Amino acid sequence: MARKTRKYSEDVPFSLTSMMDMMTIILVFMIKNMDAEGQLLTQAENLILPISTSKVQPKTVSLTVVVDANYVIADNEKVVPTADVLAQEDLLVTKLDEILKDRRAIEQEHALKMGLPADEAGNIIVQIDKNIPYDAMYKVMATCGFSGYTNIAFAVMQKNGGEE
Repeated sequence: MARKTRKYSEDVPFSLTSMMDMMTIILVFMIKNMDAEGQLLTQAENLILPISTSKVQPKTVSLTVVVDANYVIADNEKVVPTADVLAQEDLLVTKLDEILKDRRAIEQEHALKMGLPADEAGNIIVQIDKNIPYDAMYKVMATCGFSGYTNIAFAVMQKNGGEE
């Protein structure tokens, strides 16, 4: 019996099994990359955050300050109305400063117990509505600095195509 040999000029149909395997692997890889980085904080209600292209994310969140159209909120506690912050002449928001200094003392004490330098303890994330005037943002940021927080980050909505 003679063996039948394949002619190379004939069209060979694609093997769908290997293509399905490849597509499954790509799909699983993309899903894993999307879920690899979770959000560190939840966005406050009625707040429109500015858009940024930066991909740098804070490592830990110890304190969150929210400035919306109605109130300045520190750790889910209403501190002072935003209108009062805008109306005052002084850079220091006194009620916010008291809360931040108390929280800073607690964080420094905790850092000393853990054997870490107390000066580097405490990160603060500020969520500010993009429609809030610059004056309010400047006063809140200055108050954070006066309270001893030197590592201050802004919460923003991440835009695709950011840079490292």
